[in-house]
Amino acid sequence: MRALLGLLSVLLAAPLGAQSALEIRFFNVGQGDAVLVRESGKSALIDAGPGSGAVIGQLRALGVDTLDIVIASHNHADHIGGMPAVIGGSVARFYMDNGLPTTTSTYQRTMAAVRASGAQYLNATTRSVTLGYARLRIMAPPPGVGDQNNSSVGVRVDYGDFHAILTGDSEQEELAYWLQHAEVPRVQVVKVAHHGSPNGTSQEWINATRPGVAVISVGRVNGYGHPSLDVIAAWEAAGARVYRTDITGSVVILAHTNGQFSVTTASRGVAQSPRTRAPAQRVTPTAPPGVPQPRVSPPPAAVRSPNCCKVCSAGQACGNSCISRRYQCHKPPGCACNAQ
Repeated sequence: MRALLGLLSVLLAAPLGAQSALEIRFFNVGQGDAVLVRESGKSALIDAGPGSGAVIGQLRALGVDTLDIVIASHNHADHIGGMPAVIGGSVARFYMDNGLPTTTSTYQRTMAAVRASGAQYLNATTRSVTLGYARLRIMAPPPGVGDQNNSSVGVRVDYGDFHAILTGDSEQEELAYWLQHAEVPRVQVVKVAHHGSPNGTSQEWINATRPGVAVISVGRVNGYGHPSLDVIAAWEAAGARVYRTDITGSVVILAHTNGQFSVTTASRGVAQSPRTRAPAQRVTPTAPPGVPQPRVSPPPAAVRSPNCCKVCSAGQACGNSCISRRYQCHKPPGCACNAQ
């Protein structure tokens, strides 16, 4: 086992050279999860969304053709639906899941793709995986639980003083187990478990993690009522800024080893849930010595123009986008829009 861990650390270690920044990209995949973690040219993918082509298409658009490790938090279709396409369309060096097989065709296709790829299968035991200068700390599921959600693989991302935690569809039972048996520190970023469902958040979990940013990966139209407005309010009450992929699109975190980080989203206009108090915004950190400042593209010209207001046949204008009137909107600088 020690030999395997040592081999894994060597294979995923960063090349000698300049350190840049850690990227955590929450893909907008609808009702599902897919998170790309990149540092120093090394890449990890946690979950692959529900669709067959969405994630592999976005990986190719980003120029990612090699995944040093792929982790399925658990074997539900909204997390592994895109796995066969990802594994078959890229070079995957290691593959990990929760070890609970299912009889679904999605799972069978996923495992067939893993076997055909030659990727080395890893058990979801408590271990650390070095990814460039970052470290992925695997939080093993509780033993003897047959439920997929409460057997999700947890991943804590450490990058100097920056920490993030990703927990699949964990429900309160598994979160309580980790609070007792795993090291759960205060973090800067949390992926809210189970798409913002009430059973994926507890006050104890919020108190332990106390993030500055909470990301909810959720579909705009879903039959589950995700995310819960009470869950959003609970994270906000603890001081977290909540981002939802169904509203903002993909959410990208760029982090530095001193703990500072920036947040950008795919949406041009900034729209929020009704219960979100403060508008989402870009936070530009100062890079620590020796760490190059990441290049952040300026807002689109239409948003910066004094005449940026879009004519909306429905809803209200928010920069150059139209949003529902029930959502709040941050008025972009220099815009004479009806966004209040």
